[in-house]
Formats: sequence, C-alpha cells, structure tokens
Amino acid sequence: MTSISRTVFSLTMLILLAAIRLNAARPFPKSVYDEQNRRSIFIFSDQLSSSLSEGEARFAATHYVGCQKVTRAAIDRIRKYNENFIHMHYKLGVTVDSMDTYWMVLKGNWVSDNYQEGTNWFTVRQHPDWQLKNARGEMVVHGSPYRRVVMDLDNPEYRQWWVNSCIEEMTANAADGVFADTYTVPAIWGRTNYPELFNDSVTVTLRDWIPKLNDYGAYLYSRLDSAGFYFYPNIDNLQTGWADRATHYWTGDSIHAAMLESWGNWSNSTDAQSAMQQAALIQHNGKFLHAEGYFGEGRGPNYNLTDAQSRMWLAGTYLLCNQGRMYLSMYGSGEQWSFKPLWFPVYEIDLGPFKSTWNSLSQVLWGNVFRRDYEKGFVVLNPSDNARSVDLGGAFWLAEDPGTTQQYWADENGNENVSLAYRQVSSLEMPAFSAAILLNEQPCNLDPAGDYNGDGALGIQDIIALARGLGAGTEDPCLDYNGDGRLGILDLVQLMLAIARN
Repeated sequence: MTSISRTVFSLTMLILLAAIRLNAARPFPKSVYDEQNRRSIFIFSDQLSSSLSEGEARFAATHYVGCQKVTRAAIDRIRKYNENFIHMHYKLGVTVDSMDTYWMVLKGNWVSDNYQEGTNWFTVRQHPDWQLKNARGEMVVHGSPYRRVVMDLDNPEYRQWWVNSCIEEMTANAADGVFADTYTVPAIWGRTNYPELFNDSVTVTLRDWIPKLNDYGAYLYSRLDSAGFYFYPNIDNLQTGWADRATHYWTGDSIHAAMLESWGNWSNSTDAQSAMQQAALIQHNGKFLHAEGYFGEGRGPNYNLTDAQSRMWLAGTYLLCNQGRMYLSMYGSGEQWSFKPLWFPVYEIDLGPFKSTWNSLSQVLWGNVFRRDYEKGFVVLNPSDNARSVDLGGAFWLAEDPGTTQQYWADENGNENVSLAYRQVSSLEMPAFSAAILLNEQPCNLDPAGDYNGDGALGIQDIIALARGLGAGTEDPCLDYNGDGRLGILDLVQLMLAIARN
C-alpha cells in the first residue's frame, strides 16, 4: 500500500470511527427550560417497570429525559414516542453481587439466576484473582448480609472484562451508557470484612484505595468514551468530604454524567452548602448530574417536614443548583413508589428559565437564606439547621402541593391528576431545610394548559373558548397560552399548533 493510500485509508477510518462515536449515545438535553411543556424541572427516572402499558410508555417518553435498567422491549416501546429518550444500563461499579437471585438485564431481558452462565457473578467466580483480598487473604465482601464482592481494581484482566462485558450488555439493550452503582468510598465504608482498608483509618483509605479508584475510573471513562457510551457512576450526595474531595468525580473528571443519590439528605447545613456548591461546579465542567432524592418517614435532613414539604425541599435545591445540566427524581417509602411513571405536582412548576448561572453560593445569598431568580418567579432555600422568617419585600404567589390525591403517577392510559395550588404571600416562615417556590404573577391553574372547556384534553372547542375569551378582553392569565405575558392572536396560533402536534 502506498503512503497516499495509507493516508486515505487512515482518514477514512477516522471519519468512520467519529461517525460511530457521534451516533452511538443520544445527547443529554440541556435543562434550562422546557418551552413546549412549560416546565422548569427536568426529570430522569430511576425505576420504571419493563411492563409499561402503551399509555405509560407514552407518558414516560413525553415527561422524562430518560431512565435506567429496563428491557429492550420496554425501551423500544418508549422510543416510539421519543427517539431521543436516554437509557442507562445498570452494572455495579467496583463490586459484583454474589446472591443466588440477583436481577440484571442481560441480552435485553431480565435474568434472575445469578449462577447462570453469562451473568456477572458466574464469570467472576471463575477468576478468584480478580477479587480483592483482605489482610487475611480472604475475599472482600460487603453488605448486610455480606453479599457484594469487592474487586481488585488494579487487575488488568478484570478491567478489560468489565468494559467488554458492559459494552456487550449495553449494545444488546439499546443503552446509551452505564449507571455504575456502588462506586464510591461511602457506598462500602464500614461494611466490609476489610476494616483495615475501609473503616479503621481515613489515611489508609486515602493512600491505598482512592488512587486505585481514580485510575480505574479514568480507564473506564476512556474505554467507554472511545466506544461511544456514557460512564455514569453513582457518586452519592457529595457529603463525605474527606473521600469525595480526593476522587476524580469531585470536579467532574473522568465521567460523562453521574447520579447524586440521596440528594438533599445531608447531615447538616455545612454539608448541604458544600454539596450544592460542588454540584454547580461539576456542571460548569460540562458534566450532567441526576439528583435523586428520597422523602417519607425517617428521610431527609428535617424529619418534621411533611411529604409535600420534603418534595418542595428537593425541588428547591434542584432549582437553586441547576446550571443547565441537571435532572431530578424523587421517591417515597414503600412499594407504591416503585416502577410507576411517577409525577408530583411540583414537577409542573413553570418558572421559565433561570436568569443566570452562578459559580459560588455567595452569589445567590439573600439575607439569611438563598434565592435564585427565574423569568417568572424565584426559589427561596433555607439550608439551615434553624427556622427562618423571610420578608419577601412584596406580594408573590406561593406554589403548594394541595394534597388532593394520593396517586402521584400516571395511570395505564398515561393520564395523571396532580396540580399545584397557589396563594398570595408577602412573607415566609421557613422550617429548617425547607424551600419555597414563588411566582411573580397569578398563575393559570388549567391542567393541561389550554384546556379551556375542561374536558381534560386539547381540541377545537378549546380554540373556540380561547378566541371568545380574547375577544371579550378579559385579563384571565390562563388566556396567555404561549406564556409571553401578552394576550393576542399568537396564543391562538400556539394552541392550534399544539393540537396539531397531538
């Protein structure tokens, strides 16, 4: 082959590889503002059933950015309604589960027999040298009861197997990347049979484990990035400062995105502010974050909050910290929250886009609380151990969960029945670790927006009702269908386009 031929061949291969890389993973959407649905919060679902009805699949596709760990059939069903819907494969990051029954999606389907050929544990059992050994030469395990086997992150064969098997699993399941769970030091700290490394001494952990984790993370990121897949580890809620600050993900290095599990559930005000600050900086490093919070009895930094207040706290911290690369999800205690297409009233908040990003929390400090301004209102956050009284300096409309339903999810037909209530306030009494979301003007309570005849759907009768309302010259805020602050023909045009799309 001549030098010219070799050059042409090399350029051709580079172009083909670039095309493969660009077409492999769907892009993470920016989370500034959903203009079509007029929502300021972007949702990424953790748990979804693989047996969604057609209506539930349509709901997920039109209300979520993406989800994790569903079957190939389920993700294909969802993508009929949204081809850009992101799907993350599930795989433990630094451990392998040794339980007899452990559910994983392999070859696009759920598999439960963990000793079946082809499962992760079946393979790892054949390679004792891949498993980390403690000071007594025993296999290192953690969990209650001990079940997850900690792997030797330095072992080159293990590393290669992890990436190669992950790519095979993701490809079969039409995934865009991998959610690498149980990845951090806090995830295994104090729960292994290797206390000398994972319990007794912070100095030893910093010296003997975290450098291996950082090198391992860089390897996984590089290999998956080259193959066109996202590396998306669970990095917890950034609360354990001594460990987190030493790891690659602290500033967003060697990750494409990450989950912040137990988001909002910080131990104290110092931890809360440190975590929120770092979440903003990771986004400024070009990486996406999925904040997953939990509410219910015994959850959250303030156990005295109601479920509705806890959800407002989680949404408020999201709205304060979102720099355009952040998603939210939240789950309550009990089976009723698992696998359903969840939808809470606060998800429907329409604040418009945020007015500016910030680099330091000091930029959003407002007296003894924090405030972030949006186009149509603002969020106030009290990440303090103490209650705060807040003078708003004017009258605004406070968004609240009215508690009129216990069904915070879409039904089999893809319909939900949640909404926000509003009342005008000029001051707030904010409990410890609480948030308030306020609008500048009286909002419209129609659900869905544009349903002027009240039948729960958009149609020709709504166009007629809107035209009559505009012709009558009323000041009903609901007539501002396109949300531009003015009433006129453009509202009719926008409604007709919305009906045509449906």
